[in-house]
Amino acid sequence: MGRDGVVSGVYTGDRKFTGRCNFTGGLLGAGVQVMRNAQIWYVDKNSGLSASGDGLSWDTAFLTLTEAVAAAGAYDTIFMGRGYYQEAATIEIVSTQRGLKIFGVTTGGVPTSNGLSSATSADDILIINADDVEIAGITFWCLTNGKNGIDIGEDYDGYSNWIHDCCFLTGNADNDKGEYGIKLNNTDDCVGTLIENNFFYFMSTAAIVSAATRCTIRNNIIYSNSIGIDVENAAGTFAGTTILDNYILGRASGSTVGIKLAETSEGYVFVANNIITNFNTNITANMCESSIVNNQTAADAATYKQVDATP
Repeated sequence: MGRDGVVSGVYTGDRKFTGRCNFTGGLLGAGVQVMRNAQIWYVDKNSGLSASGDGLSWDTAFLTLTEAVAAAGAYDTIFMGRGYYQEAATIEIVSTQRGLKIFGVTTGGVPTSNGLSSATSADDILIINADDVEIAGITFWCLTNGKNGIDIGEDYDGYSNWIHDCCFLTGNADNDKGEYGIKLNNTDDCVGTLIENNFFYFMSTAAIVSAATRCTIRNNIIYSNSIGIDVENAAGTFAGTTILDNYILGRASGSTVGIKLAETSEGYVFVANNIITNFNTNITANMCESSIVNNQTAADAATYKQVDATP
């Protein structure tokens, strides 16, 4: 039974406070966690402002995503307005920014796909070294060799990140291709990532490179890449990886493997219900423990065959 007013005394067990709590004497004790109020930040390069505002509204928006990420804290949300954003350098989300969300939107709040690239960096456009980050509605333009879309878990144990409804694009010429769209680093640094409903085009190495554990890659469209999805052999194990319901189409020449499972790798990988065509090899099955079921593959787009095998 609840009551209003001052509460004093010593209490054991769990307590739930549904209203506002003021601790006039401070907070003491082990295991006390207090979450800050989350903030919404706004980015709009087409705002008409000659300089960035404080980022707290569309009328006073930042002009660059770099400024918004630098200002954001844990569990904040960044809305990125329509336009092509060529940032000065790689953007990094660090471990203290757990739960940060970045959405590409219009000023009216309708999701759109906004362009993001890096002007000078020869590395990734975005690095995620944090947990529970969500990225959606952004087009990553990887326009020079060595420039890539998103790198997750490069220097931090990144858990439960979610990348969805984004595009990863590059040019047609050899010197206009980024290396990969999304890279998931080794198993100690990247766990439980979900990659879904994205579009990948023309990366020089692979659309998705994964050395992670318990990640899920599903419902993506991958077109014209040398390798579609590359599951690498890294130190440790990548048990629980699921590759499900993806459409993977190779270009006429140069496409080597649709789904590549590393040799002598540890851990269980489940590959199911993917449509793969126009690669030299559609699926490699060199894993120690893997199930490959109900995938449709073909040497070209005209003819498919179903693959049901557990090597």
